Amino acid sequence: MKTTMGNGFPATAAHWLATLPTDFLASLTTAGAVLGVAIAIEARVPHARAPSAKHAWFNVRYMFAMLVLLALLRPFALGVALGITQTLGGGWVTFREGAAGWCEAFAAVLLTTDLLEYLFHRAQHRFAVLWRMHELHHSATHYDVTLGYRHFWLEPLIKTALLYPLVGIVFKTPTGVGMAVGMVFLVNHHVAHMNLRFSPRRFTLLVSHPQYHRLHHSRHAADYNRNFCDLLPLWDVVFGTLHRPRPDEFVEIGLDSHAAPRSIGDALLWPWRRESRASSAASGPAATAEAAVSGLAERR
Repeated sequence: MKTTMGNGFPATAAHWLATLPTDFLASLTTAGAVLGVAIAIEARVPHARAPSAKHAWFNVRYMFAMLVLLALLRPFALGVALGITQTLGGGWVTFREGAAGWCEAFAAVLLTTDLLEYLFHRAQHRFAVLWRMHELHHSATHYDVTLGYRHFWLEPLIKTALLYPLVGIVFKTPTGVGMAVGMVFLVNHHVAHMNLRFSPRRFTLLVSHPQYHRLHHSRHAADYNRNFCDLLPLWDVVFGTLHRPRPDEFVEIGLDSHAAPRSIGDALLWPWRRESRASSAASGPAATAEAAVSGLAERR
């Protein structure tokens, strides 16, 4: 029987409310620590473009608001994920015990997660409903590490609820593998968005790097639908979406429509605010659902 408080409020809900501050502070501390290190590095190395304090401050304020929303809504996404795994079962593939099995599990989970991230990213540029959200990320006109947090808040919840459970269904992983893989993606997500004048001459297709991912954000039509990978350019090679940047190629970024949120409220309601503005003047892939379906939404 489910325990309830004296006023009838479910104990599970009370527990959720009690842990909200802790969850929020943990997310804020992790994000702040990694972001702080990345900003410090950006400040001490040559920039691909002049830094923009206004742009960075907007993204940091949006990050704070987004983390609050995620702390509130993540339990619901986790509930959906748990329901999916309980329905479909989990751990179809197991691994050997010991260090060798742990390394095998790490490699398998890393590759599978990265492939899912690649495919979801392709979907974000292909389907209107997803592009309307993802367009917020592409609306930035300055490239720096804070851009990594300029994602519409519903996107990580969709991944938590529907994408990442697929990994748990397929693999039964040893303790610590999920956390280790998560840390790799966390660090990579920050590094890939850093404002660095860095053009590697060797191993350019080993992992994503700032110049490689910056090209994905290009506002030039010739660069659209390229470099979708999260971590491994391998997927861009396999699926034919690779565009290897030239030495010293650091493109201008943003939407060809120049659409951008005017406030934090605009960003938090971006798909609906963007839609209402686009209805009066067609501009860019998310201007109308019809335009998106016709192929404009896949222009990036």
